[in-house]
Amino acid sequence: MLHESFTICESKVVKKALTTSEEIFRYCTFESASIEGGTFDGVFLYCTFHEIEWYGGLFNLALFIGCKFERCTFLGTSFADCRFVDCTFTDCHFQEDNLCAQCSAPETKFISCSAHNCEGWHEILTASSPNQPLI
Repeated sequence: MLHESFTICESKVVKKALTTSEEIFRYCTFESASIEGGTFDGVFLYCTFHEIEWYGGLFNLALFIGCKFERCTFLGTSFADCRFVDCTFTDCHFQEDNLCAQCSAPETKFISCSAHNCEGWHEILTASSPNQPLI
């Protein structure tokens, strides 16, 4: 189902929207939420994620095109087989969770993405595909 041009900012509502399987979001904004766990496999077109904290989330085969991640924190989050195209990450943190699980991005591709003032960005980028050039 296509969801277009809306903003949601309550943790429970953000998590419910993002964990609904195979949804498509276009021009949506997700903000000011703290999410624990959950599997995210949707398509995100030109969406903004602002001040979102993901603890132990699993992004599985998700597609992000033209998305902005601003002041987001990823704690032990896994991005498995995802695609990020023309996305920007600003003031984001990719950190261990409280069980020392690192963020990971196995087989994930970052195409024409940029990061500004992000902690852990280079580690997740190089771990996702060791032969992929840093972008």
